[in-house]
Amino acid sequence: MTYNRAFILIMVVLVLHALGIAFDLYSFFDWYDIPMHFGGGFAAAALGLAIWTEGIEDIRFKGRMVRHLKWWLVPLFVLGIVALISVAWEFHEFLLDQLLSEKPLRQMGLTDTMADFFFDLTGGVIALLVYYRH
Repeated sequence: MTYNRAFILIMVVLVLHALGIAFDLYSFFDWYDIPMHFGGGFAAAALGLAIWTEGIEDIRFKGRMVRHLKWWLVPLFVLGIVALISVAWEFHEFLLDQLLSEKPLRQMGLTDTMADFFFDLTGGVIALLVYYRH
């Protein structure tokens, strides 16, 4: 994965999000939030994979566990990036609701937040599977 590909994926997700806000797709289609979080998780994982492949992968590790690093360190790193971005996004939604609106528009409750985390991480896992497949 390269930074350019990750950037393109991130921009696609952000454009779809902007269209969702502009045309009120989040209210019109109850399910619109699900593919957006899945795509966001996929794009965040692409960023994590780009950071790994272009910055960390060439670091030389020592010890007998080196051959296993690709199978546990890469997923841990990438899903950590996805989780960090996911939490930051939910915190951003919470702050927008607190500062800009009298009723919740973005944070629909704990169930919605947990579903958002689930779909973010699912998108990240699928990105890892695609990465390992290629």
